[in-house]
Amino acid sequence: MSGSKISKIKLGIIDLNVNNIFSIYEACKSQGYKTQIINKKLKNYSFDIVIMPGVGSFKTAMKFIKKNNIDEKINNYLNKKNKLFFGICLGMQLLFEKSEEFGVTKGLNLVKGEVKKFKETKKLKVPHIGWNNLSYNKNNINTLKMVDKKNKYYFVHSYYCVPKNKKIVSSLTEYQGIKFCSSIKQYNIVATQFHPEKSGVAGLKILGRMYKYL
Repeated sequence: MSGSKISKIKLGIIDLNVNNIFSIYEACKSQGYKTQIINKKLKNYSFDIVIMPGVGSFKTAMKFIKKNNIDEKINNYLNKKNKLFFGICLGMQLLFEKSEEFGVTKGLNLVKGEVKKFKETKKLKVPHIGWNNLSYNKNNINTLKMVDKKNKYYFVHSYYCVPKNKKIVSSLTEYQGIKFCSSIKQYNIVATQFHPEKSGVAGLKILGRMYKYL
């Protein structure tokens, strides 16, 4: 797709008020998308691509989502044709049924499964921070083709996703002996535990190819 066509794709970034979204905003703009921050007061998501990034507390983010009816807006958006929803880090975790954070916290329930915490030991340091590899799930018919497994991607998280349906798992990553789901694709939902916007050229390539799922 030419730069002129990409510039016509409207991309919205949900501000969950839990982290600085400047880096993802600038990264998407650099790829040529018509990029906008989605204010909590916006009633309808009239975008081609919506990104939900996040770092921090699952519980705090869900409170913000419920208070501002963002869950309903996301559901309405996902029911439209030729749309893509992209979750990043906490934005991926929020898609699931529940998280272990603070006992149990309910999520958006868009993806069946749960979010578990890495159990810190002498050998396992938490959080998982830094660059790491990906390996494809060979049984996944929806392999995340945007990801180049030869490159490393940037992670920062203490929790990881455990989908019930293993077919939606696009990639796995190993951290000190634990293999966890690092990306998924389910219908018009794509999500990554790693941060494309912080993963250098390889990460920008992922963002630049998002339109291929429209």
